[in-house]
Amino acid sequence: MKVLTNQNGFTYILALTIIMIMGIMLGMVGQSWKTIKQRELEEEMIFRGDQVAELVYQRLLCKGFKPELVNQYLLTISSPNGTVLDDLVIGKEEKCFNGSNKKLRLRSSSVLDPLTNKQWKIVSPVGDNTRFAGVRSESTLEPFRKSFAAIYDSKLLDEKKQYSEWAFTWELKQIQPQNQNMNPNQNLNPNPFNKMGG
Repeated sequence: MKVLTNQNGFTYILALTIIMIMGIMLGMVGQSWKTIKQRELEEEMIFRGDQVAELVYQRLLCKGFKPELVNQYLLTISSPNGTVLDDLVIGKEEKCFNGSNKKLRLRSSSVLDPLTNKQWKIVSPVGDNTRFAGVRSESTLEPFRKSFAAIYDSKLLDEKKQYSEWAFTWELKQIQPQNQNMNPNQNLNPNPFNKMGG
């Protein structure tokens, strides 16, 4: 009886199996990397969008914010430098209602949406598309974050299906009344400069 010593077929099948397992593992690592990268970009998007929303809100406070006159106090979208975002990177000096001056300025990275790496889409108030209320992304990816309760009193960004539905506007920065009997037009922070340090 002759013993088979040819193991070439077995080695070939073993090599194919190892390659297949490595391919599956690399695919899983690639998917994890994509998820990690998107989560990081999402956090950066929230950070940058919040800076824009804060700047718009600070301008409203500087001008003596009154809910019925919001559109009047918002910046216009167009400017000699391009858009209002370009102006805000350069810096804009504002005369406040109390006589003081306030410099409004954005970091240059804040005018770019980190997910698309393009300039944000500008958000205007309803009925007036010449004014600047904030920014939003053009990305159609589904966000991981579903709740902003830890960041904002507002629920305007909660449970959205796409990043393009996240609008970073001054309304996110408003303090929401905790008491149901409170008048929503009541100024909750009569001297906002005490809290803001400006």
